[in-house]
Amino acid sequence: NVSGGPFGVETTVRAGGNFFALLGFLVLPFVWSLQEGLMTAELGTAFPEASGGVAWVEEAFGETAGWMSGYLGWIAGATDNAIYPVLFLDYLLQSLNKKEDINVFVRFTFLSVTSILLGYVNWKGLPLVGKMSTWICLIAMSPFVILILVGSWKVKPERWFRMPADDFASAEEATDDDVMGGFLPNASWEGVLWRPFLNNLFWNLNSFDAAGSFAGEIEDSGTLFPRAMFLAIFLVWACYFFPLLVAIGAPDF
Repeated sequence: NVSGGPFGVETTVRAGGNFFALLGFLVLPFVWSLQEGLMTAELGTAFPEASGGVAWVEEAFGETAGWMSGYLGWIAGATDNAIYPVLFLDYLLQSLNKKEDINVFVRFTFLSVTSILLGYVNWKGLPLVGKMSTWICLIAMSPFVILILVGSWKVKPERWFRMPADDFASAEEATDDDVMGGFLPNASWEGVLWRPFLNNLFWNLNSFDAAGSFAGEIEDSGTLFPRAMFLAIFLVWACYFFPLLVAIGAPDF
């Protein structure tokens, strides 16, 4: 639920530049993700239930707050999960060198079928989800393993310390994202568009609390679940940081 590999980190690099992008993925996992993982490990073992965070909120604030937490979590999950079929299609079109977007009906059909298939897999139950998640993880990460093995020999470390442009116009021009939207004005300092930069970092490194829903499925969760959370935090950090380190540092790869 947190990471499917270093997909979707482009906004961080475009909005923050090389140095701040690497610094963000180096620091934020320890400032935010570690604390969220510790909270999940503690509460997940105290309340080993499939409802996860809903049980935590209900215990602390009552049934109404627990219901609201579950409802908002469902809305957030449905909204967030709609992003990933779109990302998959965009990467697929890029790999096929399709510079123009496909027909609207074809796009809608592809995204709808993908979402329905993924929903069906979840409906079939946790054993199938676990097996498919393992295979999808291996397939999704294999290109980045190859990237690290091959591209590390072409890295130029001076590129890691390249700072962004020092004015808003140049920083805005460096990204093709909708950086002007939202209720808050864009804050640009040292050439970094801080709103899309921090928003993308947070999106990529958030939601470790979702793992609390699996605590009830684990034997000896008091021992195994905290270990799994620490391992997950480290693997997520490594899956983001090292491919980004090579991709930014190897200009001709």
